[in-house]
Amino acid sequence: MSRKPSPQRTKAQLVEELNALRVMEREHRLLLDESSDPIFAFFPDGRYRYVNHAFAAGVDRDRRDIVGHSIWDIFSKEEADRRFAAVRWVFENGQSKVIEVRVPRADGDRDYVTTVKPIFGDHAEVVSVICVSKDITERRIMEEKLARMALHDGLTDLPNRVLVADRLGQALSEAVRRDSRIALMLVDFDDFKAVNDTLGHSAGDLLLQQAARRLLACVRKSDTVGRLGGDEFVVVVPGIEDERDAMVLAEKIRRALNQPFELPGSGCKSISSSIGVAIYPDHGRSEIELSRNADGAMYQAKSRGRNRVQLFQPHCEPESIAGHPAVSLALRASELTPAPLE
Repeated sequence: MSRKPSPQRTKAQLVEELNALRVMEREHRLLLDESSDPIFAFFPDGRYRYVNHAFAAGVDRDRRDIVGHSIWDIFSKEEADRRFAAVRWVFENGQSKVIEVRVPRADGDRDYVTTVKPIFGDHAEVVSVICVSKDITERRIMEEKLARMALHDGLTDLPNRVLVADRLGQALSEAVRRDSRIALMLVDFDDFKAVNDTLGHSAGDLLLQQAARRLLACVRKSDTVGRLGGDEFVVVVPGIEDERDAMVLAEKIRRALNQPFELPGSGCKSISSSIGVAIYPDHGRSEIELSRNADGAMYQAKSRGRNRVQLFQPHCEPESIAGHPAVSLALRASELTPAPLE
């Protein structure tokens, strides 16, 4: 014969279980409240049902000023509409969704990847939606740095040959559509090796950095100044009227670079440069042809005494420039045919 459990014992067990549930609830609440990841939940009408400390800190508000208030009270209408669209979709479909959002802050915007999950009631209806965000700002910054490093020169922060090739390709495409002209200039210092040999590579690096700033000061924002390597720079100038415009700008660059360079620890150093200029479509209709002829013009400038600007002349000897960085740039561009870059 089985023995019935004592009612007093059963009640004690229920009380113990209830207390255990309360402790567990407090633990879970503590985990949610103190999580370093922003966690928040919504009612179907867009009011916040719950937010933790990290979320409140992220939007620079007190939790009491958020819970019970609408998302449109916290963010601009455009931003709130965009964010709540994902929440509304989860309410309607009962499925999770992952979105990326940016939170504006006075001390700098923060980027988050947010998982939006449904909470179901007793009848399988979605009664709430909870969101858990992960701060990916540092990852985004690192990705942007890596992307920039892939397209910019490490010493001068100018576009490198990959980005210059892309910019030149874009400029040529635009010139074809608009029936306009482009100037391509190759700038090479005269006897730069002597700077490194006499003053050291650190002084040479400082000179190149200053040269990059001077080049940028000479051109428009729509122009591209890049470094191909060593002491050679390139300038892409779209939308010129005629050869005279290109030659005036090239001479401006030559004179700017002829000014003495202040090199801490090494005093002042003056160094001249030779600049070759080729014009689209007069001197080439492709990246390869235009780059080769600008490089040939630069060699002509050096052979005619250096420290001068030289417009491309057809009698330039192409064999003298084979394998030069500028030609390699154009060949590489044609082989890779990169997608347009920002």
